[in-house]
Amino acid sequence: MIKPKDQVSTDVGTEILFENDHVRIWDMTLEPNESSHYHQHLHDYFYIYTTDSHITAHYDDNSEIAQGYKKGFVNFSVVGNGIQHHITNTGDKLHNQIIVEIKGASASPKPLTPENNGRFTKK
Repeated sequence: MIKPKDQVSTDVGTEILFENDHVRIWDMTLEPNESSHYHQHLHDYFYIYTTDSHITAHYDDNSEIAQGYKKGFVNFSVVGNGIQHHITNTGDKLHNQIIVEIKGASASPKPLTPENNGRFTKK
């Protein structure tokens, strides 16, 4: 269930798989038409899709990005002072991804354009 924007969580996935002083690794699983809670990324992070997925990302400025992704899609995000959003599985199959937060200060004082490996599908 999506939390209101005034209840922003720092839980960026559905389950913590591993954590130490340097990284926190999350699992994120969403059923078709299910949305993550509204959350804020405070650490630079990368994620890997373990399923083919169709996802819509909803950002705090009311913008959206809808895209299809192939299994093995990898994205690296530099968050600056934080990125707030939630995602929705707009596909008809289970979505799963692994999120790796790199603990410590961001590599930049402002968010940078994400880098990825280009494994997109047509939406």
